[in-house]
Amino acid sequence: MEAETVKKIVSANLTKTMGCTDIGVVGYIASIGSFVLKGEKVKRVNLVMSEELYKNAVNVGVPGLKKSGLDKALALGILLRNPEKQLSVFESVTKDDIEKISSFLNEIDVTISHKKFDHTVLYEELEIEAVNGDIAKIKIEDSYDNVVSVEFNGELLQDFDKDRLVRKATKPQIKSYDEILEFVENGDFSELDILFSTADIQYDNARNEIKLLGKKFLVEDLRASERNCLYDLSNYLRKHIIVPSKKRMEGDIFTVYGVAGSGNLGIGTLISPLFLAHALKLDDDIRQKLVVLSFLTSVYVKQKMSIVTVLCGTGHATGCSTAAVTAYIRKGSVEQIKKSINLYLSTSMGFVCDGAKLSCTNKVAFAAMNGLISGKMATDDEDVCDGTGLNKIDIEQSLTNLGKLNNEILKGANKGIIELI
Repeated sequence: MEAETVKKIVSANLTKTMGCTDIGVVGYIASIGSFVLKGEKVKRVNLVMSEELYKNAVNVGVPGLKKSGLDKALALGILLRNPEKQLSVFESVTKDDIEKISSFLNEIDVTISHKKFDHTVLYEELEIEAVNGDIAKIKIEDSYDNVVSVEFNGELLQDFDKDRLVRKATKPQIKSYDEILEFVENGDFSELDILFSTADIQYDNARNEIKLLGKKFLVEDLRASERNCLYDLSNYLRKHIIVPSKKRMEGDIFTVYGVAGSGNLGIGTLISPLFLAHALKLDDDIRQKLVVLSFLTSVYVKQKMSIVTVLCGTGHATGCSTAAVTAYIRKGSVEQIKKSINLYLSTSMGFVCDGAKLSCTNKVAFAAMNGLISGKMATDDEDVCDGTGLNKIDIEQSLTNLGKLNNEILKGANKGIIELI
């Protein structure tokens, strides 16, 4: 894999978000609509969502409001009218904005619905009408920031369509897990500063929040014996993931850098290698390799799955990347690194997504803990995979099976899950 390709993969899969990504896209599309209407007073809003997106947006906190509500997210996006911030649209919310939401919603007609779309799992269409009769229509499809069309009074605004085509044409793909491992060992990291600096920000933000809570779960709180025990380290790692994840899922004003479309995956992917490198006092060269390995592993796992998943894509990618990083730290061979991923998947292949909500903080944290232990077991030659069931000896086949289970076999499960929740 060429350095330029990895640079493009980083650019396509590293995104600044505010709050849960699935509620952020609701605010984003509303903000686009308000912007197109030039701030005219709104009369009516109609939002149609794919059922998969609805499942992950309905129960998460709206940033600044700290409680759920799709109508409130729409109202806030309209009031902010700041679409250039994209998925971090709620970043600029003020107390004054929050106080306006209730009265604003009393003045407009809001309709929100969800349904199954056969061609995609991520779809959002907004029609917003001003009191003067102007109408804006916006569609987002396939990925959270992929605006496929924007219309104003029936006329397609070409700039949005042009940007979409450029992004789609330049989106790179990872061909195999072997090319990830080869790049980690021999690749040129000189143009990946944005990845390393973002990982540092994510890790520092987690540490600062733990300090504010007065918790004793920082690296400097580790006893000498705990530094050498991966089971103890996994407990400290859990805290580094739960604390920032909880803030974003509750709806705090807290910026997170998402990976492959998921803020929680960004937390699990970027914090895990830095925490372990810090705790084990690894040098900068190894630390960078761990970040690259973790990031590319997560992207590759998610590449196999639809962006809004039936299974917990965030958990699977976090567990796999943490397993790979742990095996690498323990000087595992190429085969042992692959086995660590297989071992994680063997215990978690059926890890279901029942909608984004506060308990997802524990899901991603437990996935990281399980991944860490999987990495240890693989390098201790305690893994067992005989190729039966969904997990095959070849990690590529295991990941293909993960994608098939999520994208095809369980495709219809979301409807039942939505009914249950």
